[in-house]
Amino acid sequence: MLSLSDFVAKASGITCHSGLVRPGYIFVAIRGRTADGNTFIPNAVAKGAMAIVTDCPDNLPRLDIPAFTVADARLALSELAAAFYSNPSHSLHLVGITGSNGKTTIACMLEHIFSHAGFNTGLIGTIRVNTGRNSFPSTLTTPDAVSVQHYLAQMLDNKVTHAAMEVSAQGIDMKRVAHVRFSTGILTNVCADHLDFHNGFSNYLEAKTKFLDLMSPNTPLIVNIADPYCRTIANQFSGRLITMALDMPATISARISRLTTYSSRFILEINLPVSGIDGQMIPPGKHLCKLSLPGRHNIENATLAAAAALIHGVRPEIIIRALSEFKGVDRRMNVFHINGLTVVDDTALNPGSIEAVFATIASFRYKRLIIVNAIRGRRGPAINAANAAAFATQRRKTVFELIITAGAGHVGEVDTVTDDERLAFLNTLNTLKVNYTYTNTLPGAIQIALTEAAPGDLIALIGAQGMDSGRQVLTSLIRSQPTNLPSFDCAEQKT
Repeated sequence: MLSLSDFVAKASGITCHSGLVRPGYIFVAIRGRTADGNTFIPNAVAKGAMAIVTDCPDNLPRLDIPAFTVADARLALSELAAAFYSNPSHSLHLVGITGSNGKTTIACMLEHIFSHAGFNTGLIGTIRVNTGRNSFPSTLTTPDAVSVQHYLAQMLDNKVTHAAMEVSAQGIDMKRVAHVRFSTGILTNVCADHLDFHNGFSNYLEAKTKFLDLMSPNTPLIVNIADPYCRTIANQFSGRLITMALDMPATISARISRLTTYSSRFILEINLPVSGIDGQMIPPGKHLCKLSLPGRHNIENATLAAAAALIHGVRPEIIIRALSEFKGVDRRMNVFHINGLTVVDDTALNPGSIEAVFATIASFRYKRLIIVNAIRGRRGPAINAANAAAFATQRRKTVFELIITAGAGHVGEVDTVTDDERLAFLNTLNTLKVNYTYTNTLPGAIQIALTEAAPGDLIALIGAQGMDSGRQVLTSLIRSQPTNLPSFDCAEQKT
């Protein structure tokens, strides 16, 4: 009787989406949060599946093809995908990056540094995927297990040697990276996020801790020990630990020398000899680095990226030059000026990233501060209540106008704000006695901000999907003549 591994050797593809099944595919039926893949088994068979894999054998329909029972269908999908694509991560220098914030910037920084070092580079992240020859927009921070292995296999085919990959807590919990081998791991920071998916912060922290299981005993783990939750996770790691911190003792640290609206300078300090993955020793030393990005958090990001690059044999002078030429990432503390206004555009989506935005603009010069924030859609009431509380905390330190929007009309169905999410955000502000203006639409919210703003003021566009079009909307409104402005559904509420 043929084993499942025998079928993998003969299969033309692996998938957990019945709509993608082609003749000769193995279909893995997964019980999801909203749908049960086992109900789509007949559809997969009709499309030509050669075998079925499930962890729910009791309700299997009568089949004319083999069906294999496994303990965990998600884990099986990861293992089968890795086997189908011949374990491509084993032949790559692949840096895995997890944490609540900073993953995207660090991944892009690393891709940039590796390229400067002359390596053929790849990237799997929130904004885009780069397989060496092709770069295209991403739809998930960490794609499904089959896509991950497919992208890594494409990288190998395209002669990629070094790559960076964002690893979300959801990706870890859903076994998407269970069979990915990392050459180095990075743990950035941990704060409340994805509370709906993980059903609370403790489960979210546990998912981040599972990142350690992806590290082999010889895989270096770079940890931001300035973060208390990262320290807690690091204490459970038995492998090779490399610590990083700003303005405090660590294996590799950064000492800030200057912060401005558009840039920053810091001293990269290698305080202890560090062994690279090739066995070469990196001697202690101090190196002046310049960034064309503002904010302490970006210095943290740069130092974590620099540490990973050093471990992969990139010389300090190449790292310094690459960081000085790094232009940043879309909607990550982008600063621009228009009509006498300073505008900050940032995808801040949890309390930690909101705090980072306020900490950065504290050094800016402006007359008045106006915040336009988009509520997070389909991410649950808990994170929205936490974000509202984060604004309340900042209001106790800084004076600013707060305008809230659901971004209606500028998000797809999967990001639409529910009534529960809107009420969680606004009721938290009401409870904490924070004054705000609410409007349903993004153009309506930004028009209110522009009506209140005057030259010399700072407008901050904050939020994830609901604010992705914010800069475009603001620019369009400013360039329009007042008499030509559209009629907005403001549904304004002041409290």
